Amino acid sequence: MLRIQVVAALILFAAAAQAPARDVAVEQSAVEYARQEYRQAEAEHKADAEQMERTRKALELLQKQFEQEQKKAGLSEQRQRQARARLQKAEEALDQAWKK
Repeated sequence: MLRIQVVAALILFAAAAQAPARDVAVEQSAVEYARQEYRQAEAEHKADAEQMERTRKALELLQKQFEQEQKKAGLSEQRQRQARARLQKAEEALDQAWKK
């Protein structure tokens, strides 16, 4: 009878010892999965931040280019108005010459 109790106790002890081992294995797997997910998220964030910085620099260059083109367009519009005024004066002078 004592043997049966000892064997039963050993079986229960072995079963109880395996349960935490399974819990530890599950937790280790969960930690590894979370670690991989973190690495992927970190890499994605780094790539997105770098792309954002490249886009910001490109936007700055485009803004400068836009300002230069805007200034150039303003100057050419002014030149066009002046040329139109000279053309109108010249046409009026021609019309006057034909009328004489």
